[in-house]
Amino acid sequence: MSLFNGIEKDEPSSRGILGRFRALRAGFTDESAASMPIAGADGKQDTDREPRFVRKSRPLKAEPVDTKPGQPMTLGMRLRMADVTDVDANEGDSHEAVGVGLTQPEATAHSATGHAAQDEPAMHRTAEAQPVADSVAATKRSVAPESAMEPPMMEPPIAESGELRAEAHDVVPPTEPVKEVQEVHELHAHADLVRQQAEFLPSGLPQLVAADALTFKRILSERGQDATLRITDAARREFVAVEVQAGMAIVVTTRAFHESALYPTYVMDLERADIKVHEEMIATDTVIAAIYARERNRSAAIIPESSRAIGTFRDVTEAAHSYGASDIHYEYRDFNDDVEVRFRVNGDLYTYRRLPKALVRRALSAAYQDLVARNTNSGETFQPTAPQSAMIPLVVHTDILNIRWQSTPLVGGFDVALRLLDGNFRNCKVLMPEQMGLEPSQLLIIASLCNVSGGVSIFTGETGSAKSTLLRALSYMLTARDLRKQFAVNEPSEYPQPWLSDISIPRRPDETDEEANRKCAEVIRSLMRMDPDDVTVGEIRDRVVAGLVAELALTGHPVRTTLHADSAIGAFMRLAGGRLQLPMDEVSSEKFVNAVANQKLIPLLCPHCKVPARDVMSAAQIETLERKFGLDTSKMACRDDGGCEHCRLKGLFTRAGKVAAGTKGQTLAMEIFRPTMEFLDCVAERDWRGAEQVWRSARTTGFDSDDMTGKTIYEHALYKASQGIIDPRFVDTAMRPFGDYRIFGDRDGRMPS
Repeated sequence: MSLFNGIEKDEPSSRGILGRFRALRAGFTDESAASMPIAGADGKQDTDREPRFVRKSRPLKAEPVDTKPGQPMTLGMRLRMADVTDVDANEGDSHEAVGVGLTQPEATAHSATGHAAQDEPAMHRTAEAQPVADSVAATKRSVAPESAMEPPMMEPPIAESGELRAEAHDVVPPTEPVKEVQEVHELHAHADLVRQQAEFLPSGLPQLVAADALTFKRILSERGQDATLRITDAARREFVAVEVQAGMAIVVTTRAFHESALYPTYVMDLERADIKVHEEMIATDTVIAAIYARERNRSAAIIPESSRAIGTFRDVTEAAHSYGASDIHYEYRDFNDDVEVRFRVNGDLYTYRRLPKALVRRALSAAYQDLVARNTNSGETFQPTAPQSAMIPLVVHTDILNIRWQSTPLVGGFDVALRLLDGNFRNCKVLMPEQMGLEPSQLLIIASLCNVSGGVSIFTGETGSAKSTLLRALSYMLTARDLRKQFAVNEPSEYPQPWLSDISIPRRPDETDEEANRKCAEVIRSLMRMDPDDVTVGEIRDRVVAGLVAELALTGHPVRTTLHADSAIGAFMRLAGGRLQLPMDEVSSEKFVNAVANQKLIPLLCPHCKVPARDVMSAAQIETLERKFGLDTSKMACRDDGGCEHCRLKGLFTRAGKVAAGTKGQTLAMEIFRPTMEFLDCVAERDWRGAEQVWRSARTTGFDSDDMTGKTIYEHALYKASQGIIDPRFVDTAMRPFGDYRIFGDRDGRMPS
């Protein structure tokens, strides 16, 4: 009993030992041509005939071999139909047949003869790619005998030495050699294409064909102690990890390395370093080498990135600058798993990312320790449990930013607020008042403040209302600026002002308000011996600073400063009472206050998608605007929260999940006036309501006019709403409800209604 009883084919013993060995091999593996009986010309089995290699003029499908009566078509018979006879494209006299279903020794011998294999690219065929390429090539290149009387092609016999023994008996000369050569070349090219695709594209992974097609911030698997992912030099030839955004990476590897044991280890190392693998890609070792070369050729002149932590800080800052954000907020909460990073764009706060806590702590600590400007930081290291301030100069793309750092501890966490300011001293950009959205009557007062011989100009408003921006513009607009000696005192300095002498006052974390104000007062006191022509004081903080400002102003030095107050009348109330407590004869002096203003930034509507106010607002609101304020609501428009392609900020979202949209920039609403003697008489008597009556009764036009004489910041905002450039709902909700606002009569006592 044979071990392969029931498997091996019944074959006559007259075929000899070699025939038995061939039949045994075919029966063990699969049905093959070597184990199939050969049919003669009379339709009977011919056991003495060896398979002949024939050459036909045109490919035809092989006819089924005659089988025994009742014998079904087996798998081996079907595979036989795919056997082909290859053609020598170079020599017309020698003809050899090569089958697709060759074993490895046969393929080796065939390659040595220099036939069809010389047209194929020199690349190794993988175990995955081999079946795909062979099956396609077998289907495309299959040929068969021209008639059923001629024997079908068989697999060539294998000699004991493993070499190919091809005996060409009764070779038929070719009849159409040119056409056959073209067909063979086309079939070979198709097989090469299939083989290359199978070589390159593993299942489920995209292919990176060129290094230039990959955009990234930095390489995470680079050499060095600060590398996020440390890998061997051998692995670096087949693997690269790049960071595309803060905390997000793309991994590029060769197909062979993707199947190795090191690949999942490196991916897990990235996860442990708080890096999320966003995408995995396949590339050749040449493309991977080009990616490393791009990083080596990248310019490092902007700022040395000693660690990925600083790189993360830069990535967030660059993203905020690209959105046109004015502030960045890191909101670290102990009860949350991630840190919410928010940008203030057009006056509103939007969520940008949620980053891992460990990554944010490292980024903030590295930035505070390595990037802050000298003598501007309150403390050498970042301390989340103490308030800290600093200034960080940073180059972003082609712009130089001056970042004002302010951090403070909270219940269950801390906040870090970064104000993005212009930091270019060589080519500074000064935003002028006429570019801020001020009206002609207001610009006349602003211009008059540049031609005074003393006194103080006070600008009030909430944080982020462009007070410092306006102070900077006023110092730049000073008449005969090149002939004057100008000074500025800030805590700390924020904007580049190369035309004057800017003094920045740092503050320590353990410094009290009294100590900080005393230090500021010493600096201002020293300015009186520095022969100043003009002085800008960043902010009046306490009684000492207020007294020094009054002394400078009353001695003939023009002074500009800011003050936290909610209105122009409120600025006088703060100067005369509360913490500042200036003498009333100084506050009510005609030589003391040149002008006082209150201002607020308001988002501008996108002109492409704004909607009519009558379609959005309630009937009661429309009636109030028309009846109480005498405004034409037909021109008014409201914000479209869905936005359009011109205003939609992809990547920024509200906490409700909506994309940031509907606004395009900001404009300034302001109330500004120069005190009159009648007004100052009311101030001297602390008659604040009488002073307000004097100021607001100077109005001569309605609320739909651009003349802002005697008009408040609220009424300036109403005028902008009547022109359809801001949303009237912002005035109603963010400033004061329409129904609660008090209207004063104009100079003739007339009311708008």
